[in-house]
Amino acid sequence: MSAKFYYFAATGRGQQIRLALAAAGIDYEEINPGAFPPTQEDKDTWQAIGGNTTTNVPMLQLADGKAFTQSSAVLRAVARLGGLMPPADDDDKMYRTDKLIADADDLRNEAYKTFVNWGLPQEAADAFISTVLPCHLGNLERQLIEGGNDFFVGEELTIADVTVYDAVTTFGSGRVPGDALADFPHLKALIGRVEESPKIKAFLAGPHYAALMKFGPETLGK
Repeated sequence: MSAKFYYFAATGRGQQIRLALAAAGIDYEEINPGAFPPTQEDKDTWQAIGGNTTTNVPMLQLADGKAFTQSSAVLRAVARLGGLMPPADDDDKMYRTDKLIADADDLRNEAYKTFVNWGLPQEAADAFISTVLPCHLGNLERQLIEGGNDFFVGEELTIADVTVYDAVTTFGSGRVPGDALADFPHLKALIGRVEESPKIKAFLAGPHYAALMKFGPETLGK
C-alpha cells in the first residue's frame, strides 16, 4: 500500500502518524509545504483534498484518493489499516486504547502551551517541567503497571504504545534537560521497547526522521 502524507517538515502533531505508518509497514510519500506558515496555495491544495474549511493537516491520502484528516482520526485509520488496533469486539482493550490516545493528546495539548521560543511565558514552561509533565507521566506509568504487560494493551505493540511514545518523547523527554523519565521506570522501559521495535527502529535511524525539525530544550527556554 502506498499513500501521501501532508504535513510540515517537523515532528509536531504529525509525528505519531509517521510512527504509526512505520510500525504498520505502510509506504508513503511525504509532502511538505515550502514554508511555514504555509502559503494560500498550500492551504487551497489541502482543502481541496481534505475538505475541511479550517485546517487539513496532518492529512493522509490513500492511493485510491480517499483522505483522512484530524490527527487522532488519521492515527486510528492507520492503526486499522496496519493491524495496530485491538480486536473491535474486545470492549475493554478498545476502551483502553481510546483512553490512551486521549491521554497522549492531553499531554501534547499541555506541551503546546509552553513553547517559550514562540512567545509563551517562561512561567508556563517552568510549571510544565516541575508539575505538569510529571503528572502526565505518572498517569501513564500507573496505567502501564496496572495493565501488567510489556505494552499498554497486551503483549504486543499497538497504536496505544505508538501514540504514548510520541507524546512522551516528542513533547516531553526530548525537550526537558536531563532524564525526565528517571522517576517512571516502567514507562521508561516501554519507551525503550517501542524504540527497539524493528520497523520503528529503522524509521528513527533513517534519513527521513533525521531531516525533520524537532523540539528541543530551547522550546522551554533552556
